Formats: sequence, structure tokens, C-alpha cells
Amino acid sequence: MHLSRLILSAFLLVVLPAAYSPAGAEVAIGVAMDDFSYTDTSAEPANQTAAHERRLSAFMAALRRDIGEGGRYRLLSSTQDGAGFKVIGGIQKTSTLVQWAKVAVIDVGARKVVMDKLYTFRGDNDEAWRRAESFIVREIIEREAVLTRSAAAGLPRSP
Repeated sequence: MHLSRLILSAFLLVVLPAAYSPAGAEVAIGVAMDDFSYTDTSAEPANQTAAHERRLSAFMAALRRDIGEGGRYRLLSSTQDGAGFKVIGGIQKTSTLVQWAKVAVIDVGARKVVMDKLYTFRGDNDEAWRRAESFIVREIIEREAVLTRSAAAGLPRSP
């Protein structure tokens, strides 16, 4: 009688939580991200600081929204614990038509840079910034997904 209660208790502890949790539920991976820096070295005569600040703000909001979309990643501030990855970067305007975006992803647990890319984008208008963000976020998510699958399979996390 005592043994059957013990077996029933163990069974309930294992089966009930699994029965009531969503199938394939994964814990969201923490991603920390500070605002990117912005530097204008184009030497254009017009002061475009306000427009660049607005575009950078919209870029960062979209980047955070797109990374957090779908629940696979959980955005954290840099001061919070629990980040699996940290995304850092900056944008530099070098001429009227050319801007560069430098983006790095750091595997916090391994203390290793796992993505370090320099992107160029043409134009200095809202559409150019939206396209750059859309491309960059896809690359970040793809890289993090590869690293996460490798970690789950027990493979080394190399770039």
C-alpha cells in the first residue's frame, strides 16, 4: 500500500506537469541590447542631428520589437541577469549616400563574440533605415538560432 502511494505520487509529479505544459514549450532566451551609437562623419553642411536621432530611435525600437517577436527571445536591459546573448553596435554615416552599421553578438555564457559584421546601407531616409534594420535583425536571429541549436545538441558554440 505504501509502495503503491509512492509510485502514484512519482507518476503524478512527472506526468501532470508534462500534460499541462504547452507542447514543445521552450524557455525564451535572454537577449540584452543597448542603444547603438551613431556618428556622422559625412561633413555635410546641414545639421541632421535631430533626424538621425529620430531614425536611430526608430531603428532600435524596431530591432527590439523584431527580436522579441514570437517569444523565442526575451529582451533584457544590460543590467539584468539572465542574458544568453548581448547585441552591441553602432552606425556611421560616411557620406551623403553611404552608412555603415557594425553589429556584434556576444555569447554571454561563453564570453565570446559569435557574430561580428559590418553592413553598408545606401541612403539616409526612413526607408533606407527600415531596410537596414530588417536585414540586420534577420541575420542576428539566424545566427542566434544556429548557436542555440548547436548548444542544445551539445556541439561547440563556434562562429
